[in-house]
Formats: sequence, structure tokens, C-alpha cells
Amino acid sequence: MKRDLNDMWLRSVNPPAAGRLEIRDAEVVGLVLRVTPNGAMTWSVRTRTKDGKQTRPKLGTYPAMGIAAARKAARAAIGGIVAGADPVEDKRKAREARRNRLAEATVADRLAEWQATRQASLEKPWSDRYAGEVARVCAHDVIPALGKRALAETTRADWTALIAAKRKRAPAMAAALYRVVSSFLNHAEAEGWIGAPMLPRKGAAKLAPMPPARARVLTDAELSEVWGASEGEPAKARAFVRLLILTAAREMEVADVATGEVQRTTARWSIPGARTKNGEGYAVPLSPLAVAEVAAVWPSHDDAGADWRLLGSIKGSGYRGFSKLKARLDARIAAKRGEAGVAEPMPAWRWHDLRRTARTGMTRLGIPRDHAEAAINHVSGRSALERTYDRHDYSAEIVAALTRWQAHVAELVTVQPVTEVVSLADRRRKGR
Repeated sequence: MKRDLNDMWLRSVNPPAAGRLEIRDAEVVGLVLRVTPNGAMTWSVRTRTKDGKQTRPKLGTYPAMGIAAARKAARAAIGGIVAGADPVEDKRKAREARRNRLAEATVADRLAEWQATRQASLEKPWSDRYAGEVARVCAHDVIPALGKRALAETTRADWTALIAAKRKRAPAMAAALYRVVSSFLNHAEAEGWIGAPMLPRKGAAKLAPMPPARARVLTDAELSEVWGASEGEPAKARAFVRLLILTAAREMEVADVATGEVQRTTARWSIPGARTKNGEGYAVPLSPLAVAEVAAVWPSHDDAGADWRLLGSIKGSGYRGFSKLKARLDARIAAKRGEAGVAEPMPAWRWHDLRRTARTGMTRLGIPRDHAEAAINHVSGRSALERTYDRHDYSAEIVAALTRWQAHVAELVTVQPVTEVVSLADRRRKGR
């Protein structure tokens, strides 16, 4: 059918009972409207390329594209085809190029794209802390093993082997690796980067089960040993260790402490929600011992703004090198024990055990449970209903609880030398 098309007539067109109805425009030669039985109406151009091959590029749909817009688009398309273009072939090549890019994109490329997308998400963006954890897992575990491989060519065996190897080396970290990998691969599947799930259903329980909760709590004597061992460290490393002990804050919260968070006149450290695990900010008191550590690392130059990281060796960065620092402390503790005649080594401990030690110590000091939980910024112990109706911020209770804990630490580390504390603890252990 060929006719002079107009919007009034087009609105009255009935779809065919079967097959397709094609209507050619009398004004623009080559412009065609195709109508299907379900009422879909599509504009296209039917013509031949410069080399004589028939081509039919689509222009749009009616009524979204009216007759005037369709004629304008048809003239432009026909002009391009006369000049040598082939829109259908160009689209085919573009699709092929996209498929090639999809096949060639490496795991490292897609990891970077995934992280950027999640951090920029308006609906549920990652916190800076979690983004840092993901970046470390990717850089340390995923990229060295699979980073240069094309993501589309990786298999389930590759990813399960990656997690199994981590579980063999460091069981406690395998669960964290699984969570990152699972989140990434779910995103990759949703984006069409991979065609099928790469991890088995409920694979976490088999590949990387959560390890038993740690129960290590340092004794008062051991806490004094760690404090004393930090004495041989540079000011920033020493401050990191001692602020961990005194404030019961998390490692990264202490490592990235900034000038703008510390009020030296009131001896308070306000940790913003953007840097806490649960997104809730809170204020921590700083005892004279803590104030002294902060003063030792406070910048003396005038260009240090509110974002100046107190413990970092590079501008804009916080303290790093946790494992090396821990190894140095352990070596000093072992040496001190040897000098004091204590044959047994200190039982293994981790940085997070200092936080558990502080929380346990608060209970031992008689601090109420909800006050002690608030002091280490825990909200998981309260039900959702409690958190909804009890809007008290516990700021005064946090200050009181940590002030008592810091006074207890001060008594431990200033009353007697570390070697004497160790010897006394050893004698008590042996029943002397």
C-alpha cells in the first residue's frame, strides 16, 4: 500500500488479522511503516546501498515518532546511504564490537567497573570503609590470580579454586573473599558480562564457612606487655597501638584518625558515621595518656587541614603496615619475656582482640552492658524495636565507660614496669 500519510489517517489504521501490513509514504520514497497484528507500528527505510545491496534500517516507532519526524529521519538516512553508508551493517559491526569487548574485558577491568558503579550508587552506595575492604581483597587475592584473564572466559572451577586456596592458607579470611567474589559475580551476571552463575548455590557453607568466633582476651599483664612493646616504635606507630588499647575503636577507625575529628581542648575524638562499620558516629573521650599520644603526632605545619590523617606517612593516607608492626611487637614481647625469665611465649593475638579485651574489661569493671556496648559502638545487641523507640544517644554513658576503662589501663601501664607485671602474672599462674 502506498499513500500520502498523515497523523489523522495513521491513528485510524487497524492492525492486520495476520501477517504484516506495510504502508509506503508517497512523499518520501523509501519511507515505510510496518504494522503487526499486535498493533506495533515501526518506521523504516527501504533502499539499496551504494554497492546495490538492499538495506532496511529502522528509524523508530509510531506514535512516539510522528510522520514529520519520520520523514526527516528518512531523508537523512537515505542521504547517508547514497553517500556510501550502510546503517544495518554498521549496527551489525557495532554489536559484534560490543560482543568482542565483552569477551575481551579482563577480570581486573570488570572489578574496577563494578567498584566504581557501587560507590557511585545513589540507592545504596558503599561506605568508604567497605569500599576500602573490597579494594584490598581484590588487589590482594583476586587480581593476582585472575586479573589478566577475560572475565567471560573464566569458569566456576576458577572461582571456586580461588576461594578454596584462600581457605587453605587463611581460613578466617576465606569467608570475606567469598562475600566479595559472590557480590561481584552476581553483578556481572546481572550486567550480562557472564552468561551463568559462577558460584554454586549456597556455596558459602561449603567453600568458605564462617570460622568460629574468636574468644581471645588479653590479660592485664599481656595488655601491659603490648603497651610496653610499642615504646620502641616511632610516634605514629606507637600512637596507633596505644589508641587502639585506650579507645577500643576498630583498626581502620584509629588508623585514619584525622585532625578535624579531634577536639584537643575538650579531649574528645568524634568518629564520623562515614568511617564506622554501622554508619553511626560517636564521640570517644581521650584520657591524658591518649592526649599525649595525639600531641606527639599532631602536625606542626600550618597547611594541615581538617582532613589531615594524623598517623599516615603519606599525605591523605592513614597508618598502614599493620602486620609488620604486629611482628615487631611480638618480637619485643618475646625478648622482654626472655629477660624476665618467662619461658612461655605470649599466646597468639590479633589487633581486634584488643577491642574484645576492652569490652570484656568494661564488664569486669562493673560497667552496665548497654553502656559498654555503646562504648564500642555496637548496636546489634539491641532489637530493631528498641532502636526504633529508644533514641537516646548514650553519649554521656560512652564517655563514662571509656573514661573508666582508660583509667584502668593507665593504672596497669604506669604503676610498675612491664617486666615486673609479667613476672607477677607468671608467679600467680604457677601458684606461687
